[in-house]
Amino acid sequence: MNMSNIAKSGILKALTLASIVLFTSTNSLAELNQTKYVYTQKGYPYEGLVDRSEEVTIFYTQGTDNITCRVEVSQDGQIWKGEERNTSLKKFTQKPLRACLDRTDAKRLLANTF
Repeated sequence: MNMSNIAKSGILKALTLASIVLFTSTNSLAELNQTKYVYTQKGYPYEGLVDRSEEVTIFYTQGTDNITCRVEVSQDGQIWKGEERNTSLKKFTQKPLRACLDRTDAKRLLANTF
């Protein structure tokens, strides 16, 4: 082989390797930078409950000026299902978890995470 073919072969290998590394690194970074939004207000016990539970889900239906909602909390493979509550649209918009989950229930569920 002459020198130009060896140089071209080396450049082609380097470009292929660089492409693979670039594709792999940007693909893995895309997975790491995904943000999951948590909608809760600061303060005890709701913030701690969201942080320490596996999953906190709010189920709701919207009426004309009110919301009917309930909360499910997943902890250690068990799911706690809260009672349905009616609240105003304003309260639900400002603090959805507090509007749909009684404070004493939230405290009890938080205590279960310790």
